[in-house]
Amino acid sequence: MKLLIWGISGTMGKNIEALAEKENFWTEIQGVDSKTNVVELNKGVDVIIDFSHPSSLEKLLNFALKAGAPVVIATTGFSENQQQDIDRASKKIPVLQASNTSIGMNLLFSLVKQSAKALGSNVDIEIVESHHRRKKDAPSGSAKSLVDSVESGLQEKRKIVYGREGESPRETGEIGVHAIRGGDIKGVHHVHFIDDMEQITLSHEAMDRKVFASGALKAGKFLINQSPGCYTMEDVLNTKEG
Repeated sequence: MKLLIWGISGTMGKNIEALAEKENFWTEIQGVDSKTNVVELNKGVDVIIDFSHPSSLEKLLNFALKAGAPVVIATTGFSENQQQDIDRASKKIPVLQASNTSIGMNLLFSLVKQSAKALGSNVDIEIVESHHRRKKDAPSGSAKSLVDSVESGLQEKRKIVYGREGESPRETGEIGVHAIRGGDIKGVHHVHFIDDMEQITLSHEAMDRKVFASGALKAGKFLINQSPGCYTMEDVLNTKEG
């Protein structure tokens, strides 16, 4: 199988390449970075894994559509219009979009959804995420996915409060989201369910960025030979309800 890594010169791209080279599954590995002339790329690829930047999306989708290649999109921070472009592309090719490709983190999404469903409106919910000082977007895409998991479990939308300052008593039903940046933190996420008598905290910590590369390759293998459509890591892990 032929793999194309979109964003191969970045940290995650290098990790994916290193892991893929150790697997017998891939017969050819190509890479794209900001200096690559996409027109000259071999379009005979079986799957594309994207860890790049939102500014690369147009070129990525154009190439994938022309090549008829499935694409795993692990980049986050897209605008609403860009998300619409991704949704349109998924009608013609298989697209798996993931804010986090760690297997453990995606199990956390499922556990958070189940917990929110069980606890309902009886608890206050706070989400805290921590990443390295170089991360550009805040809150993280994974924190946003955790909010989605909470709301999915509650079966309703909630008011989201990003950080607090000054007089800011907590409103009933709001979800607090907080971002910490420092050092070389790979990724830590905590979801707190708090009432007057107890607190439940669900957490995930990535200790090596290779965990994201491993999950991305697993997603790529899954996506090969799938029909056009939108997929998530829930499909890869078979944790999707219904």
